[in-house]
Amino acid sequence: MKLCWIHDDSEQAREQYGFLTQTCGYIDFESRGRLCLAGKDRKAFLHGQVTQDVKNLAAGTGTFSALADGKGKIQADLNIYCLTDELLLDFNVGLIDMVKERLERYLVSEDVDIIDPSEFYTMVSLQGPQAVKVLQNVFPNVSLPTDAWSFLEVSCGDDGGIYVCHRPRCGLAGFDLFIPKAISSEWSETLKSAVRTLGGGVVEDTALRMAGIETGVPMMGNDMCDDILVQETGLETQAVSYQKGCYIGQEVISRIRTMGKVNKALRRLEFETFPQLEDGMELSIMSGDQVAGFVTSAAVVPVGPSRVSGLGYIKRAFLESNEPLTCKDLSGSEIPVKVMGLPSALGFPA
Repeated sequence: MKLCWIHDDSEQAREQYGFLTQTCGYIDFESRGRLCLAGKDRKAFLHGQVTQDVKNLAAGTGTFSALADGKGKIQADLNIYCLTDELLLDFNVGLIDMVKERLERYLVSEDVDIIDPSEFYTMVSLQGPQAVKVLQNVFPNVSLPTDAWSFLEVSCGDDGGIYVCHRPRCGLAGFDLFIPKAISSEWSETLKSAVRTLGGGVVEDTALRMAGIETGVPMMGNDMCDDILVQETGLETQAVSYQKGCYIGQEVISRIRTMGKVNKALRRLEFETFPQLEDGMELSIMSGDQVAGFVTSAAVVPVGPSRVSGLGYIKRAFLESNEPLTCKDLSGSEIPVKVMGLPSALGFPA
């Protein structure tokens, strides 16, 4: 995993962070990975691939899940939505080839088609406390979905429908929208205009990641990778069902739950000051002269009282002992580090 560190005090970063935390930010998610599963065996097949219950999903609902390998290590985190005739998977940038290849590898005789919908649909997101109001202004006669990962389809006539999914990504209100390509330009401008009317604006990756780190949202590639056990991510309660049947990685994941705890776990962190870092640098967390863990992400919050938030893995022994922790940066300074709690896919501090 490569350390992600963000120290951007530019006016643009402050403004965009403000959109996400005070009004509403419009985010272009075209580059995110998406796959659709069709065919009569789609639910049973995906149920046997992921850590969450898929068989019992009703149309209009969804779930957060992990794709694990046979050793119980995470390959991707997935947002799964149950459409009437399809299952829609949404996941992080750069993973589409891996996820598609992984699913195809286990297809034998099941009636399942794996389709890349990016040719037909684009994806945008509205995040922030005014996201609900933005959508109420755009769709005044629609009752918006209220439960996380629930969604509805808003008809756009002959051009199809826009799927509006309730998906907070920074600890506040948030919705992902899947829009038919044929009408995407028109609707993108409509949504941007509605966001600006309420004082928001377009948000880019840096500000979104900054807000994600601040609210404890781990990212695949930065805070999670295929060397990490699913339960080490700290997302176990959101991503894993222990009531479902067999799936890839289930034996190891269940054994960990039954026999003991993982050796390290991802946690939200708070630093007394921002470490002096350079690209590619590893940042260890220390307890005296013992290595207690390592940092995966860190960011300075660009507004309000100075806060430096992060995510990192702490060894079990030090989580249980509550001993003082520090990290040492390029200057040699020992910076106090506090463990703040569990991460969350929704960005709600645990």
